[in-house]
Amino acid sequence: MKSTSTKYLKQALIAAASTIAVSSAFATTILGTTSVQVGGKVQSVDMSTRAVTVVNAQGDSEAFQVGTDVPNLDKLKAGTKVTGTAVRGIRMTVLDSSTLAAVPSASGDQTVASVTRVDAQRGLISLKDTQGAEITVQAKSPAGIASVVPGTRVLVDVTSVQ
Repeated sequence: MKSTSTKYLKQALIAAASTIAVSSAFATTILGTTSVQVGGKVQSVDMSTRAVTVVNAQGDSEAFQVGTDVPNLDKLKAGTKVTGTAVRGIRMTVLDSSTLAAVPSASGDQTVASVTRVDAQRGLISLKDTQGAEITVQAKSPAGIASVVPGTRVLVDVTSVQ
């Protein structure tokens, strides 16, 4: 009798270990967008595509599509200081508690953050990174954040908006 119960216990432990290994191998990924303030000096304006290239304070340049609701784009000259809001794609990878440290990319496109608030009904998740910066992300699938709780650590990647 004792050997049969031991056999079933071993099978249960093996099944549980397999489930744990599979769940950590396939970490939860949440896609979304956030709005960020951008600014710098205008480098160029392409009226045919309505793209404005801006150089920020760090010397990096980035092109932004400007909507048709922006008047007088043709009068915007190189060197003009501008500020605006841009939409950034965000990919959050939920880090399990056994991951002691996640290393963000050297380029700055990744950071580790903690979830501070979840509004599953509206599909919003608020994050705070290790430097204290806070952002709110609009999840593409609100149901995907329903199981995320405050305190959860995530690796945050800035992606292209799709």
